[in-house]
Amino acid sequence: MKHFYFNKSERLALFVFLLLLLLTKWSFHFFKQEPALVQFNYPEIQTDWIAIDSVKQHTSTAHKRDMKTYAKPKNTKITKPLLININQADSFALRKLPGIGEKYSSRIVRYRNWLGGFHSKEQLLEVYGIDSTLLHTILLFIKLEGDSLKRININECSFKDLSSHPYISYKLAKLMVKYREHHGVYSSLEELKKIPLIDEQLFRKIAVYLELE
Repeated sequence: MKHFYFNKSERLALFVFLLLLLLTKWSFHFFKQEPALVQFNYPEIQTDWIAIDSVKQHTSTAHKRDMKTYAKPKNTKITKPLLININQADSFALRKLPGIGEKYSSRIVRYRNWLGGFHSKEQLLEVYGIDSTLLHTILLFIKLEGDSLKRININECSFKDLSSHPYISYKLAKLMVKYREHHGVYSSLEELKKIPLIDEQLFRKIAVYLELE
């Protein structure tokens, strides 16, 4: 229990310490200020609904007027594509066709001259490199006008004239000339069907390029 006894100096120091604690506590309560309440005054706002409605009507009217101003014309003319006559156009004109460049245009002209002209648009498929997809692309831009086919007179032509045509083989040209030598001149193109190598399909193919006089 002797540890709890203090001498005179220690008791004085303890008293001073307790006194300081009391003074600190009283000072805190004395100088403490209550927080001031802050009041905010908001001005009263009155909404002018009549003015707002007027603005809405004005905006709607202006929008409708602008829509009328930029509306597309009702009577719009559709421009037809430029048609190219494939029996008369040169290679430069043919290059205007979609997908037909310098290479294909030159081939078309060469084959047309060799053939004697096109009687059907589908004959373009016979030109090397042109397939059904490319033909379908250019069909709307090509036309065939006039009878400009170059025909061979089978009663006067030579073997060389016949064999030079892409539809007539060397052997067939030889048979056509021999038939004329043995039976005389052809009286009609139908006589060609008597030649063994000519069936109905081939006859229809070559008949448009042949004539009797």
